[in-house]
Amino acid sequence: MDNQVWQNFYHRTLTLYPPQAEKFLDSVQPNTFNQISFRYTFSVEAMTKVSYIIENAAIANPGVANMHVSFQYLSRVLPQQVRYDKVVRHAKGLWLYGIPDTDEVSNLLPRATLVDTKDSFLVNYWFVVAYGPGIGMSLLAEEIPALAGSDRYYEGFYTFEQDVAYQLIAILHRIYPQRVPQPVPPEQLENI
Repeated sequence: MDNQVWQNFYHRTLTLYPPQAEKFLDSVQPNTFNQISFRYTFSVEAMTKVSYIIENAAIANPGVANMHVSFQYLSRVLPQQVRYDKVVRHAKGLWLYGIPDTDEVSNLLPRATLVDTKDSFLVNYWFVVAYGPGIGMSLLAEEIPALAGSDRYYEGFYTFEQDVAYQLIAILHRIYPQRVPQPVPPEQLENI
């Protein structure tokens, strides 16, 4: 049931945005990402660029945004250790999603909440969500098979719409009610 809710949200939201190519990222200034939304098929390198923009927004606004980030496999956090040490110190809260294929992450980032996605449809998704007063940024993409080789590609969308970030976290809460708290609705964020 949760898989269907997630898939319906993903596919419905994906069609709302205009398609863009990877080269689009090289022509847009990072501050412009607070004004545009788009869908895409991107490489790991391009996905990382957009993820950094969202992470940088959380770092630039200490104690404001809750971050929800899927690495698919928690071992993929290790090359990002220095960066995520900074994210966890600046975010209001940090939830890392993935298959726990290493114990090192919990030792490196003890303030992060780790969410095990083993045997879950979420292992196929890369997402980065920043949500809090004045911040609502979401990157959600499904890994798609490459025609040849071992490269990874993702099809998804990016948006700065606060309600989309809220909906994503609300679905994550529904899937993991014991690990992910119910998010505050956007219209109530200014009161917290």
